[in-house]
Amino acid sequence: MKKKEEESELGFGTKTSSQKTRLINKDGSFNIERIEESGFGSTSVYHALITMPWRKFNFLVFIYFIVINFIFASCYYFSGMDGLKGWEAASEKDKFLEAFFFSTQTLSTVGFGRISPGNNISSSIAAIESLVGLLGFALATGLLYGRFSRPEANIIFSKYAIIAPFKNGTAFQFRLANKIRNSQLTDMTCRVTVARYEIENGVRIRRFRPIDLELKNIVFFPMSWTINHIITEDSPLWNMTAKDYDEADVEFLISLNGFDDTFSQNVSTRHSFTHEELIYGAKFISVFSTNAKGQTLQDLRKLSDFEKIEL
Repeated sequence: MKKKEEESELGFGTKTSSQKTRLINKDGSFNIERIEESGFGSTSVYHALITMPWRKFNFLVFIYFIVINFIFASCYYFSGMDGLKGWEAASEKDKFLEAFFFSTQTLSTVGFGRISPGNNISSSIAAIESLVGLLGFALATGLLYGRFSRPEANIIFSKYAIIAPFKNGTAFQFRLANKIRNSQLTDMTCRVTVARYEIENGVRIRRFRPIDLELKNIVFFPMSWTINHIITEDSPLWNMTAKDYDEADVEFLISLNGFDDTFSQNVSTRHSFTHEELIYGAKFISVFSTNAKGQTLQDLRKLSDFEKIEL
């Protein structure tokens, strides 16, 4: 019994008993706030740049490019525009713009040639900027490669989990599929744990109960996968009604692991369904049909579609 309890320990412990929000966010991150002694020391800049959304990453690269060129343009401008040869601006605004665009050419080592350094000060600034540009673009290239080459388990989950009729009883079910068409995942393993509040010695405490799955391992993953937990007398979901799920603040914590053939590496992801995302008394609509060639056709647009059924 002790060994079983140790194996089912997820790392949340009993300290989350007072937490009123979900434990795992929809993106798979843990919904736990950390307060560090030193916020900067506990943050990995590389990890943040590798994992942040593409839109945010591209925005940061653009802002860096503008800011660094603004800084060097200011250096050229305030050190005296006479130090640059070939500029033709009349107003102070145009002079600064000339310095700014010269900075972009120097930073990227393009160097169109109309404007060039004319004294030691401007030459020194241009030399420093060239070094900054070489290092900056090398880092940006490395980050781009790291973002493209980082293996991910791109799994899409159904929007809802359901309590469905199954044989002569009921079952807890949800569906998932490989999001990337040309990515081959194999040796997939799924684990599901139920987090629910229970009353122990008059105290309301959150407990984590692993549940058995009808099929927790599959060798190949070319099609959608319906995770199915048959609710028997040994299940922590036995005899629970829709009201019971709400009162116990049930959350289903999901861990998924597999092997990505493209990168030859193991990948993993996490997901969760709260009691608010659980449909009591429903049945998933099939995503499969047959095309004109006789091949199995799966429509992932129907992955979350269901119909209500009385239990």
